[in-house]
Amino acid sequence: MIHSKLYRINEYRISEFADGRLWWDAHSGLGNQIGGPCFVYGSMLILGIRCSEEDGFLKLEFFNQLKRLPFWHKTRYYCFISALMDVSSGTNINEKKLQQLIALSDKTDTDSGNIVSGNPGTFRLWQYQILIAPDGDITWKACGGNDQIFGGPAIIESDVLFIGPKKFDGPQQNKRDFVNAIRILPKWGQTNLWCRSLALKPIFSVEKEKPYSSLPKKEKIQQKMRIVPKRHHLKYVEQAWSQIADYYSNTVDELKARWPKGIILKRKKKCKVEDKFD
Repeated sequence: MIHSKLYRINEYRISEFADGRLWWDAHSGLGNQIGGPCFVYGSMLILGIRCSEEDGFLKLEFFNQLKRLPFWHKTRYYCFISALMDVSSGTNINEKKLQQLIALSDKTDTDSGNIVSGNPGTFRLWQYQILIAPDGDITWKACGGNDQIFGGPAIIESDVLFIGPKKFDGPQQNKRDFVNAIRILPKWGQTNLWCRSLALKPIFSVEKEKPYSSLPKKEKIQQKMRIVPKRHHLKYVEQAWSQIADYYSNTVDELKARWPKGIILKRKKKCKVEDKFD
């Protein structure tokens, strides 16, 4: 296969063929290369399921070649097909259904950010309650353990409803009552697909700068300046030293004079006896 153009998205290499097909490749394991098809849906590049594995470059060689490629710039986001759910069935979408939606999207505009700003209301999407405000803001609610209601924001991008992360806790409500309440709501039909927002990844046209972390610099210990004693100080030290030496010399002589002579004689005799045995 002849590649017409090569691009990169993070650790993925995107190949665009002359007939319009797209393919992704990535490094895996020790010198292995995996890949699969790609699809453009609205402003998203969807990476399909891995369907090939072959011998390739080592990791360092692969990434060195990847750095030389231009950035993918034909969509604003990318995600994996395994994260997309079918609204009608609640299961993961397959590539055949996605290709059908792509064919239909060519006749309609799926690149709009929020296409439901004029249709406020409350809907149900499986275990979620979806609320569209008159200003177009979308929120979701669900019931978790201990009958706790929680929710967060949601967005619509390229015919996909992305459920955002949890942002607030609501009042407690019996889970059965919550489920019965959302059952009577109309089904969500504003999009064909839904997903969790963490699966939607933006595409950067430049490398993100890595924060440089360094150890904090140690403060320099200021060395104390050597104080040169003045002349009269030296004279005082010499006089004091001589007085101290004389004092200790006189003290030693005085102790010798006061020490009992008998003890000294016994000590000397003991030393002589030990020398004889030796």
